[in-house]
Parts: sequence; structure tokens; C-alpha cells
Amino acid sequence: MPWHEITFEVPDALKDAVVGELNELGAAGVWESGESELTAYFENPPNLQPIQTLFERERLPSPEFRLAPVVDRDWGEEWKKSWSSFPMGSRFYVIPSWLDSPCPAGRLPLFIDPGQAFGTGTHESTQLTLEALERWINPDYVVLDLGTGSGILAIAAAKLGVKRVVGFDNDPIAVEVARENTERNGVAQIGLMCSSVDAVASQAADLVLCNVTADVISSIYGDIDRVMRPQALAIFSGILNFQAPGVIQVAAAHGHALVDQATRGEWSALVMRKPNGE
Repeated sequence: MPWHEITFEVPDALKDAVVGELNELGAAGVWESGESELTAYFENPPNLQPIQTLFERERLPSPEFRLAPVVDRDWGEEWKKSWSSFPMGSRFYVIPSWLDSPCPAGRLPLFIDPGQAFGTGTHESTQLTLEALERWINPDYVVLDLGTGSGILAIAAAKLGVKRVVGFDNDPIAVEVARENTERNGVAQIGLMCSSVDAVASQAADLVLCNVTADVISSIYGDIDRVMRPQALAIFSGILNFQAPGVIQVAAAHGHALVDQATRGEWSALVMRKPNGE
């Protein structure tokens, strides 16, 4: 069955946001095919209105999409050719599971095969979340990773020595991918559940990791607040910079205070603290 190739010009300032949106639309792969050109591959033609909306929001003319059928390939193998080992944060080194790469001294290896799950470590939102995790981690914490995807953030928390980590995802394929990655990394203190945050007991977590989207964060914030212990922290990403004030406002409505914020490209990470005595 032929696949569908979509190529269009993207300004540098929008590139990160567009790549994120293409992934959300189900792209099997996204390549930079020129200095300002992206090429994405889809099994079925997607609705490209979300991409047009990103351009309209920045008051840019709509992109000219060039669509063409392509011969089917082994996209997993094609994608693997473009991914190599790399440092992440100040303490980690991501190693694709199919590569035999040595881990540099002073860094912790993360052996990852994302399969069909989100979480290679290359996306800015994942990097921002991990860097915030490094800054705010405490070995006594119980950590919840909501939308665990490949499990990369849960595995990083475990390797930083936390007491317990539980990863949640409502996609059974992602949970299986995360389980395989935890086994690759030899971390025993991680539990995985195919479920959502509403299945978590109240006041169960000292730290919540939530690298999803701003809309999802806002819609489930009441449950996130419920599962957090007094003085617990939540690290949020998957948030475009212009969406950050709205997420902060939702958090403030639950009494949560912003204690840390970082940006990279078009993406933001927020660290919120729940007040004491709730």
C-alpha cells in the first residue's frame, strides 16, 4: 500500500511546534528535507488544518503543501538510521537499543526503543521535563509518570534513585513498549498500568511527571491535584509557550504555585507546587 508524502516550507520559529503537531496527527516520520523544509509521511492523508492554524496564529500565510504517494518501506528501519546516541540533561546518555554505544563516564545510560510510543528523548518537551526532574528530584519521592509513552522519564526517575515510580498510559501498546524498556534498563522500582490518572489513589505522589499537551493537562488538573500529597510537585510539559499562562492559571485555581519554568524553542516546562495542608 502506498504511503503519503507531504512536504512544505516552515520558518525556523515554527519548526518545533509543527513537528510536534505532525506527530500528534500520526506521522510515521518527519524529516528536515531542506533548510526550511519538512517532509512527513502518513499511512492515510491527514487533516492538515491544525498545521494551518499554527501559521494563522503567527499571522503567516498558509503553507503550500505538496502531496505525493510513495512506495511502502520498512519505516521502522528507515527511522532507526537517523537516530544515534546523544547526551540528555546533565546526567543521562540516551542509547537506542539497537546500537552498541558506550556510555560516557559520569553519565547514566538510558537504553530506549520507542516502538510505536512517544518518547525518544529528542523532543524539546521530553528534554525539558527530564532537566526539571534532575533539578527537583528527591530519593524519598514516589513518582507518577502520566502518559509514560516509551517510559523514558519513568526510567530516568528510577535511575536517579527514587523510592518508587508508577507509569500510566491509556495506550496498551505504549505500556508494553515501556515495560520492554524498563527491562532493558534493569530498573525494578517501576510499576506500569494501562489506565488514566483517575485510577490513582488520592495523595499518592510526591512528584507527578506529565509531558502530554496543554489541553489534556488542563482537563485532568483536578485529578492531578487529588493524587498529589501536600507540598508535592508536578512537572508539566508538552506546552507551547503561548499556552503556558493558561496552564499556570488553571494550576493557580487549585492553589498551586509556579516554582520553576524553562523554555526551549516553542516549548515550555512548568514546575508547580501544591500548598501544604490540603
